[in-house]
Amino acid sequence: MHRTVLGLSRLLLLCALLPLGACSKPASEEEDGGMATANISPYNHTGDHIGQLYVNGQWGGNSYAYGGGGSFVCCITYPRKWNSKLVAEVKWTTSSSNPSDPRILTWHEKVVPIERYEKSGTTLNVHFLPEGQVRLLITNLSAGHPDYPGPPPPQAPPDWPPWEHAQSRQDKPLAPPKLAEH
Repeated sequence: MHRTVLGLSRLLLLCALLPLGACSKPASEEEDGGMATANISPYNHTGDHIGQLYVNGQWGGNSYAYGGGGSFVCCITYPRKWNSKLVAEVKWTTSSSNPSDPRILTWHEKVVPIERYEKSGTTLNVHFLPEGQVRLLITNLSAGHPDYPGPPPPQAPPDWPPWEHAQSRQDKPLAPPKLAEH
């Protein structure tokens, strides 16, 4: 009998407190002031090697030519609610992807708008596009997902890398051997 009363008391207490929890904000939003965090994931849609990248001063890794999206670096802080003034400063280096070229780094810097998002996401996808263009998307999806709001995954041209497909200028073209005349 004592166990039944104790169990019933706990159930009543839980039912009384449950509506109070429904009226309050989640603790995380109160504690973080409406901010969220996202990992940084680069996508490189160019033939250059991106040796290092930074988003608002936070290191974001690197990305080989026509690659990316498979790794994450922690992290940036951003507002849970998108606004039209939301931008990030992106800095990155590029160099030739050809391993036999000298490694000469070129620094780039750009203030880039963060594209509209309806809900907070776990990843800031940084798309490096041809001609120095950069797109920033906060999402839970990856490039290649049917609902992904950004560009498709990077895809190298069929003749990539060009230095593996070009015949060396020093090599003479091969000619068939001459047959001996009888």
